[in-house]
Amino acid sequence: MELGIKKKGGGRRLPTISGFLSFLIALISLAGLNVALLMKVPVFPGIFIVQLPIVGFFLGLFGLITRRRSRLYAIWGLSLCSFLLLFTLLMIIVSLVINPKP
Repeated sequence: MELGIKKKGGGRRLPTISGFLSFLIALISLAGLNVALLMKVPVFPGIFIVQLPIVGFFLGLFGLITRRRSRLYAIWGLSLCSFLLLFTLLMIIVSLVINPKP
């Protein structure tokens, strides 16, 4: 029986570019959302709430289908972008449910 020889650094895989861009876009969107919430802006900038998370979501999906690359950033970017889109959808639904005049 022969023992397998482990290569040094052979287990490291490079992340996908699209997955990293998805993660970066999600972080920028989260930062824009936090700034808008802290400054109490009456109208949120739509680019941080809708457009960037949609682009990041599709980049994350594209990063998941690549082979022989690390999908860590793609998974994180996909989950953060889906959280942002779900947050936006729930905030719209809750704001429509509120009755201003009882």
